[in-house]
Amino acid sequence: MRIRHLIPLAAVAFLLLQSAPAQASQALPPGQKHDRYVRWFYPSQTAYGPFEDGAGNTSSKPASGAFLTLPFMGPHIVTSLFDHCFPDYGTNGRVCRYDGVEATSQVGGPDPSFSEGYAQTPGGHDYLYYDGHDGYDYGLTYEPVAAAAPGTVMYANWLDPNCHECLSGMTIEINHGNGLLTFYGHLSRIDVAKGQYVRRGQVIGISGMTGTATGPHLHFGVYYVHRSQTPVDPYGWSGSSPDPWPWDLGDLWLTGSPRYADVALPAVTVTATQDASDPNSIDVSWSSPGGGTHFQVDVVMQDGRMKPWLGGVGAGSAVFKGRADESYWFWASVTTDLGWTDAGGSTSVQTPRLNHGQAV
Repeated sequence: MRIRHLIPLAAVAFLLLQSAPAQASQALPPGQKHDRYVRWFYPSQTAYGPFEDGAGNTSSKPASGAFLTLPFMGPHIVTSLFDHCFPDYGTNGRVCRYDGVEATSQVGGPDPSFSEGYAQTPGGHDYLYYDGHDGYDYGLTYEPVAAAAPGTVMYANWLDPNCHECLSGMTIEINHGNGLLTFYGHLSRIDVAKGQYVRRGQVIGISGMTGTATGPHLHFGVYYVHRSQTPVDPYGWSGSSPDPWPWDLGDLWLTGSPRYADVALPAVTVTATQDASDPNSIDVSWSSPGGGTHFQVDVVMQDGRMKPWLGGVGAGSAVFKGRADESYWFWASVTTDLGWTDAGGSTSVQTPRLNHGQAV
């Protein structure tokens, strides 16, 4: 069994009450029902705060082989980090962050409700999570997961097809042709297949809480292809002392700090106006940024019913033939060639009342 598949705890370190110290929840045994992931306070797992928002600064230069961008879009909490001492899912009472900061069970003490997370300062709530973790957990709640670099899908399935509440659940691995793979665990949906080539920033699935997880999140990891039990920290090592983990390759983020993929995300705009030549007709247009966009345009009737109007079309415009004394508005949804989606609606348009004796 590969070490990286052993219980990547997701939702560690959450505060049950705003006035109480940060709490963590242990993973439930397989087969038990999970509670929804809720936290009020997040101890910082990186040197620059609790969020990974595409603007954090690691103060490191990228390694010569740097190739990664963040596996999601938009700000997200980092709930667990890579333990350089050591990422083998064992417990030795130490958690070592990429910048050399260390938390121990002896000095800072364990989180009272999660014994594998330790405070950096005695009596503090500045917990680092968690002992033996071999990747990063990001607080994605049923959201799109993106390929962190181009490559070929080498695995896309339940990690254990016979147990959907075991290990990392629905999992994707991508081989990037440089001796490394990226790993995406606990998904609720998989959108790619083994052998498929994927582009940077392409949606490969939806995050979730399959496998052993305390709540919805993404477990993201980097591993050697031919040493499948050997993880690599994409943040590298910038501590003043030698890296306790000998297999790291330096900072693998393209710019040295985690950034979003440079892809255009969709943002649908829909307009609807009364046609100048025919008061019962409505001129409708729709558009969105993003490459290879495919739209579905629906019309919403006065009684609230939504009916398909146009499907599989690109950005454009068309004339809708309505009826007198009716109101209409239009809803357009789009999917880009990288799998990102968005939707939006127009304002309502009222056609004029038919006067007595007036031809329709």
